[in-house]
Amino acid sequence: MLVPIFHHYPQSPIAEKIRMTFGIMGLEWYSVQIPRIPPKPLLTPLTGGYRRTPVLQVGADIFCDSQCIAFQLGKLKSKKVAYDPSNRALELILGSFGENILFKLTVRIVLTTSMGVAPEDFIKDRSSLYFEPGWTVEEMQNSLPSILLQLQSAFELINHHLTSHGPYMNGNNPSYADAVIQHCVWFLCGRWDRGDSFIAPFKALIKHRDLITQMGHGSFVDCEPEEALQIAKNHISTAPSGINCAYTGKLKIGERVRIRPNGKTSDPDVKGVLRYLDQNIIIIDYEHEDVGMVSIHFPLLGYQLSAL
Repeated sequence: MLVPIFHHYPQSPIAEKIRMTFGIMGLEWYSVQIPRIPPKPLLTPLTGGYRRTPVLQVGADIFCDSQCIAFQLGKLKSKKVAYDPSNRALELILGSFGENILFKLTVRIVLTTSMGVAPEDFIKDRSSLYFEPGWTVEEMQNSLPSILLQLQSAFELINHHLTSHGPYMNGNNPSYADAVIQHCVWFLCGRWDRGDSFIAPFKALIKHRDLITQMGHGSFVDCEPEEALQIAKNHISTAPSGINCAYTGKLKIGERVRIRPNGKTSDPDVKGVLRYLDQNIIIIDYEHEDVGMVSIHFPLLGYQLSAL
């Protein structure tokens, strides 16, 4: 089995979510560190221009978005299963809650309280991904109390669930859902000086944090990005081909398509040839002189897919 290669920025909370998942699984992996903000010239040849962190590589197959990465991890042999395909619906629901509610609230708090402190280029880059177009510093600061109230409400829901059904989100077995929750706690407490006091009332959540932290990040060795590019070039994708869903929007295999996240963001389009489509996954073939032909995997939920 090919050892997965993880392209990540060490301080990225979403990358931390996957690193926590590696720890839950006891997985071995290669670590490729990438820049915090674009350009990312040793990553985008693999991703067709996709610039978000993190990205998982298995040979010539490239997995973008943490939901897609988690689903792929569920297929790998490991000491423990972090994403059981039979429990995929619940993991997706919890993952969606974590990404679309919990993380968005957390990132709003961290970025708003970092204005004037964090590097301006970082704030500008991340705000273009997570804030509404036309945002202002005054607007973000004025809305902060409401965002804090919402995050408090979200943590109360999680704390109640862990108290009643814990110690993990799925009972006695740790899973990807636990990393979904705790990467937000990691981000909040690591980047906001009031983070620890904010979560102090949520005792079950704090106990949960300790359990996940103790699992670590699995076993990894560093890998140079140039080596990862060469590995892709030396392998052939093992991704399936074809259409396996009832509604396709008239898309056809072999047709050139574009993919981009939902919403108005600064993300570039990813363009390639449609290789596979089902109710959950989009796979496109993409060729670049640095890596040859790779297959790029995206989740269907959360992304716009259209013909060129």
